[in-house]
Amino acid sequence: RALFDNKSGKLFPAQFVNVRLLVETLHNQTVVPVAAIQRGADGVPLLAVGTTTNVQSRKTAEGELARLNADLELRVARRTAELEDVNSELNSFSYTIAHDMRAPVRAINGFSEIVLKNNEGKLDAASVGHLKRVVAGSRHMGALIDDLLNLARLSRQELRRQTFSVSEMAERVTSALAIAQPERTVAVVVRPQMNANADPGLVRAVLENLIGNAWKYTGQRSSAAIEVGCETSRERQAYFVRDNGVGFDMAYADKLFGVFQRLHSNEEFEGTGIGLATVKRIVSR
Repeated sequence: RALFDNKSGKLFPAQFVNVRLLVETLHNQTVVPVAAIQRGADGVPLLAVGTTTNVQSRKTAEGELARLNADLELRVARRTAELEDVNSELNSFSYTIAHDMRAPVRAINGFSEIVLKNNEGKLDAASVGHLKRVVAGSRHMGALIDDLLNLARLSRQELRRQTFSVSEMAERVTSALAIAQPERTVAVVVRPQMNANADPGLVRAVLENLIGNAWKYTGQRSSAAIEVGCETSRERQAYFVRDNGVGFDMAYADKLFGVFQRLHSNEEFEGTGIGLATVKRIVSR
């Protein structure tokens, strides 16, 4: 490397020294100096040429960017707080509405059954059919209200974390289903020694919904099979419930965890369309 002398038109050997890491402030302007030193044959410096680059505009832009990021974080925090307040109000509203609907629905169901029982043989077939549909509809509505109340409670319930056996909990859930339907033959495999640190009550609700769905949707299989296990993904445990039931059309997978979203009719499989929404709410928490 060399320096060019404009007066003599000659090149002189030179050593360039990069001192860009040195930042100085001159007259409130931030500059980055760079120097080149010419040495003699004996190594003694003869002259030095230096340049400075004003980077004040870059520093100003960096400061503005930091300010904007801080402002964005503040706005996100405020927006998050507002959304949490709105969700809390909606949950309280849905809980109140569902709770207030319980008594009228039960009354409709109860009085309809009384009319059927007290007038057995007196009503024509059409009237009996109408009343039976009222009873069935009110029972479905009652189940729907109960599920809505449970969903609302999940958002209000305080999380109580502790370490427990997921395997033992899954086995208790499957045993309860087998007792309720002894006529079913289902091959259930639960991976042993699965533990988790979470809220046991909420995880129980997740397993009851997922295993309950697996039990229900394998009802038409002669060789029904359900598996509860876990996989390690990025040093985290991912728990799953797998079955060989009827499945669903993947084109509607985005609707699977929505409230009141059902991919099968009530004629095929009974349900309220809230179970998987409950699972999603718990897992999100």
